[in-house]
Amino acid sequence: MDLTRFVDEIYEAALIPDLWPKVLDQLARDIDAVGAMCFTATAERSAWISSPAIGPLLEGFFRDGWMARNSRVARGLAAGLPGFMGDQDLFTRAEMDADPMFAYLRARGCGWCTGTLITMPSGELLVFNIERSDARGPFEPEIMAGLEQVRPDLNRAALMAARLGFERARAGAEALAAVGLPAGVLSPGGRLMAANSLLDPLIPSLILDRTPRVQLAGAAPDALFADAIARLAAQATPTVLSIPVPATMDRTATIVHLVPVRRNARDVFTAAACFLVVTPVNPSAVPSAGMLQALFDLTKAEARVAKGIAEGHAPADLARTLGLSVDTVRTQLKSVFAKVGVSRQADLVRLLGGLALG
Repeated sequence: MDLTRFVDEIYEAALIPDLWPKVLDQLARDIDAVGAMCFTATAERSAWISSPAIGPLLEGFFRDGWMARNSRVARGLAAGLPGFMGDQDLFTRAEMDADPMFAYLRARGCGWCTGTLITMPSGELLVFNIERSDARGPFEPEIMAGLEQVRPDLNRAALMAARLGFERARAGAEALAAVGLPAGVLSPGGRLMAANSLLDPLIPSLILDRTPRVQLAGAAPDALFADAIARLAAQATPTVLSIPVPATMDRTATIVHLVPVRRNARDVFTAAACFLVVTPVNPSAVPSAGMLQALFDLTKAEARVAKGIAEGHAPADLARTLGLSVDTVRTQLKSVFAKVGVSRQADLVRLLGGLALG
């Protein structure tokens, strides 16, 4: 095992995240392993990166629900995992033979591992894991000693990658301030990690910086916001999500957008999940169809219907103008309601006109 080369490569990967699969693959080859991986699995998110050969196994491991039943992590946490430890340190052979998780792994060419835990700045635990076949047997003491020797460098590289990823996200929020947009950086669970100078004045009148997640002013907008956070955390949507917040006596109507920082479930080091961006609704005019499409992620057809309703046209009138059936217009309008977060035409008109909801 070439420790000098491995140390150099992990620091390079900390700067260039796309290099991690290659680095993990070379490490696995050096110690006669099937593959190596890093993963985090919390209530907020599940993310992983691995050497190519073991990627399908890890993907299935998450998909089939084994992460929630991962006896290795449970034993490792109980032991504190002060350094690299192997299955032989955490289990008896009889325990491994009786554990369904090991049967799952053995059937897929694995069965012995060594790993360690890294505490990230976000508080998440990152598991660094190397997998070997059951037939090959546990990792030798000299390999365990070598891995333990490079563990401090592995910790520093992971922390460096996390810090750089967060700084890139924070720089994005500051860039939005330069064009006049209040913005912040959220964790996968919706915790506010950073805010630019334009967002600060909106706390707490619009944005409530609470634990475990930020909230929006008003029960209805906050319910939409909570759902949007959950959808992004579950990778249920690849698009920007927009939440309307009605006007009050002291605040104009606004739209709060959630914009994914990086659409990659395997970005294990950076806890930043999305930008929170606030845009005001102009009360003097109905926004254009293009603006509505951008603000609420509407289709072109839905945006035309939304604009027409906001301008006071009835669905039947719009159907004639657009050359559509009334049923088609009503179907599109129903989709608009769902995306905008209202349930009546009157509410849509008031929202897009910048007025308070009744």
